[in-house]
Amino acid sequence: MSVLTALLITCLTFSGFAVAADNPNPKATVVKVNDKVITEKEVTDETNKRVAAQAQRMPEGMEISDWMRNRIRTSVVDMMVDQALVEQKLAEKKITIDDEKVNKQIEDIAKSQNLKMEDIEAEIARFGMTMDDLRGQVRRQLQIDALIDSEMKKEEITEEEIKTFYEENPQYFESPEQVRVAHVLILTQGKSDEEKAEAKKKIEEVLKKAKAGEDFAALAKEYSEDPGSKDNGGEYTFPRGQMVPEFEEVAFTLKEGQISDIVETQYGYHVIKKLEHLEAKKQTLDEVKDQIKDFLTRQKRNQFWQEYLKKMREGAKIEFSEAEEKLREEGNRPPVMPRPAPQG
Repeated sequence: MSVLTALLITCLTFSGFAVAADNPNPKATVVKVNDKVITEKEVTDETNKRVAAQAQRMPEGMEISDWMRNRIRTSVVDMMVDQALVEQKLAEKKITIDDEKVNKQIEDIAKSQNLKMEDIEAEIARFGMTMDDLRGQVRRQLQIDALIDSEMKKEEITEEEIKTFYEENPQYFESPEQVRVAHVLILTQGKSDEEKAEAKKKIEEVLKKAKAGEDFAALAKEYSEDPGSKDNGGEYTFPRGQMVPEFEEVAFTLKEGQISDIVETQYGYHVIKKLEHLEAKKQTLDEVKDQIKDFLTRQKRNQFWQEYLKKMREGAKIEFSEAEEKLREEGNRPPVMPRPAPQG
């Protein structure tokens, strides 16, 4: 999972999804959090935006049920309650983040993913977000980080904790035997016999050029019809069990630097070059201790934050409107499934 995707998931989890109530009074109070009033308009605005994005990602023909609508609305109201509590605490602590820090954080995210700013805009649009939305979410996350720093007792992760995690989670540090190969694919799926014959001629031409020593990555970029690898010079790195058997057998059998003859699979004709054979290995504790320390630090901070939010809720005066209380009660009831009609 990319850093950007993880951030978006965090933002959407905090923002929630919701839908508008039928014929709402935009000025009606949905919930009061201490002295902060959250109106129907605020809930509706957030609702319409998030549901539109959710609908775009749903399979064609699927719709959100009334029960799911209630559950979704409840989640967005809960999110707004938490937001209000956080805003009040940030104001109390006088924690602010300037635009320069926000922009730098977004630039760092883009750089870590080798993305341009326009790439980020396209990515967040898939989640129904704009750059202003992202800046707001990044600013809030930086404020929360600063709040945690000011409230959480500093505890260093110990060497013993790192060692215990390493020993109890070997699956994170073991790599199976793998191969790194490049290939050129000429597709034959769904083609006529005449088209397959043309494909065979094309792959024979590629094989001839590869055997003559032409740059294999350049050949892949020019000829390959595999959209998943052609722009990367045809490269894949994989363990056993991930590719179709004919492709895998040749890839693991070749010697490093060796080029295969034509390999036929269900997808078409391939020419494969083996670039590297990677033996099964386990990273040592010294190699991963910094990563484990970072992970355990984030884990402790997340646990602290959840407990801190819970205490803020418990210490706050949160008053839902009568209509909202009823809606929340209905949303907690599972839908009644219709019984099948009797047979005979």
